[in-house]
Amino acid sequence: MYRANNPTALITVGLLNACSGGLLIYMALVDLHAAEFMGPKLQGSVKMQIKCFIAALPGCGVMSIIAKWA
Repeated sequence: MYRANNPTALITVGLLNACSGGLLIYMALVDLHAAEFMGPKLQGSVKMQIKCFIAALPGCGVMSIIAKWA
């Protein structure tokens, strides 16, 4: 029988949520952003790469706020 307040259940749910979040971060950073950052337009300009990394930070922050809220 599942009890939501059981410490074992809480640890299990926390670990599964952490794994899911980690996989989503990996997919976003490695598979999606890597394709964009390895393109010829960004490879030719370090200044443009820095701007793109800085622009990605607010997006990560907003997604963290949404995750905390949801």
